[in-house]
Amino acid sequence: MRSRMKWGDFVIIGAVLALAGAMLAFFALRASGDTLYAEVWQDDRLVERVELTDTTDRTIDLDGHNVIVLSGKTAVMQSADCPDQVCVRTGRLTRAGQVAVCLPHRVILKLTGTSTDGIDAIVS
Repeated sequence: MRSRMKWGDFVIIGAVLALAGAMLAFFALRASGDTLYAEVWQDDRLVERVELTDTTDRTIDLDGHNVIVLSGKTAVMQSADCPDQVCVRTGRLTRAGQVAVCLPHRVILKLTGTSTDGIDAIVS
């Protein structure tokens, strides 16, 4: 038995794809009003909290062990002198909730954000 798709099937598929596209656009535009912060933690204490904007250009050197670069609305653990380099291989952080961790030096780089739409914070 061979079933063929009818024209109504294409209408349903098209409607579902259009709805998915509209939802994607809605959430993408809504997230653009969020404020993004980079938090650098070492030994369970907050070393620095920097608001990330399009003009952010900052380098944070943690005792020569870890170098963190904040550029625009991104953060990256550029270098570390630990043997495994997991924190460096994490790559560029761009969204709230992303984290890079260097366990040997007890350093955490995380992005947090606050929203202008009534939600207090995005928790990682």
